[in-house]
Amino acid sequence: MTKVVAIDIGHGSNTFPPSKGVYKNGKEYAEHDFNSKVGVELNKLLKHNGFKTIMKQKPFSPDVGLTTRTNYYNAKGVDLVWSIHANANGNKNVGGRCAFYWHTAKDSKKLAELYVDECKKAGYDVHGNGLHASKPNNWTDLHICRETAMTAVLTENGFMTNDEPGKNDDFELIFGSKQKQYVKDMARVHAKAICRYYGVKFKDLDGTTVADKPSKPSKPASKSISKMAQEVIAGKHGNGHDERRKSLGISQGEYDKVRKEVNRRSGIKTASKPKGKTVAQMAQEVIDGKHGNGHANRRKSLGVSSSVYNKVKKEVNRRLTGKSAVYSKPKSFSVGQKVTVKKSASKFATGESIASFVKGNSYTVKQVKSDRVLLDGIMSWVRKKDVY
Repeated sequence: MTKVVAIDIGHGSNTFPPSKGVYKNGKEYAEHDFNSKVGVELNKLLKHNGFKTIMKQKPFSPDVGLTTRTNYYNAKGVDLVWSIHANANGNKNVGGRCAFYWHTAKDSKKLAELYVDECKKAGYDVHGNGLHASKPNNWTDLHICRETAMTAVLTENGFMTNDEPGKNDDFELIFGSKQKQYVKDMARVHAKAICRYYGVKFKDLDGTTVADKPSKPSKPASKSISKMAQEVIAGKHGNGHDERRKSLGISQGEYDKVRKEVNRRSGIKTASKPKGKTVAQMAQEVIDGKHGNGHANRRKSLGVSSSVYNKVKKEVNRRLTGKSAVYSKPKSFSVGQKVTVKKSASKFATGESIASFVKGNSYTVKQVKSDRVLLDGIMSWVRKKDVY
């Protein structure tokens, strides 16, 4: 019986701005445009190889909600859902491709492994080991993986924010001069993985047959603890333990080993707060924005217990207000006002990560709400506490 594949094109033509895309030199680059181009090519290849396809999210069209998509796929009883995306990160050094699968779905994991294997065969790097198990109540808890009743994989085909000309440069592949070839390459990667999963000999559009056996792919080669520790020291995986672990694409247990090796090379015994820091010193660092936003993030960044952090918080409040109270109310902003995004800002009000090139730059306020402002130039909502 002919297999039915749902090609799930990430996002829609109306999701950027404000998010799901990047800006470069004043120009907008929408993730959905790239996802659509790959989806169109994949559709041709799958039909050419004997599959039936459906697209609930049409290419270059307004966004269809995730619940509507998964309800449709489940009602249609498709055999497989293949979701196409491009990634983003606040650290421009982070790049590579990866696939998400529901953590208990062995069939989806197998398909994700085939995708990683085909990426490597095509000569493209993967992010970490390229595999992410999607789990409940976790940053990996993705709707497409969780709510589909069949084999499903969500692919991230490079980082839109990875922009290092002459080095790693996913941006150039996704949106730049290499896009045309990259779109074709990734569509082939996707189609080959699906063909291998079903034991079908892949035929390219020019009639070339690739006799890939549907055998289990070799386990993606993982980096050594020593190699990952060196990359962390070199700053290739950002700041903060959570960000570094996600960037490396490894488990908490593996990351603990990496952190231990980093500490050994740096000559420190533990990853706790720097020895000898007083409550006053830590409070001043918090005021200076060195430990991000939010109490949970600040406490983790400082590496202190809740009781010690409460003392730090009390001292911060005392310095800012002259008494132990909550932080002062957000500043007043008005339309037309020029503001600058703090370098310590991490996320837009919508929850998306703020790219490094946005931080430290000035923008004009277009709209004002109770706790956020809409900034011209990036057309994104930023919380008042993250601008000045």
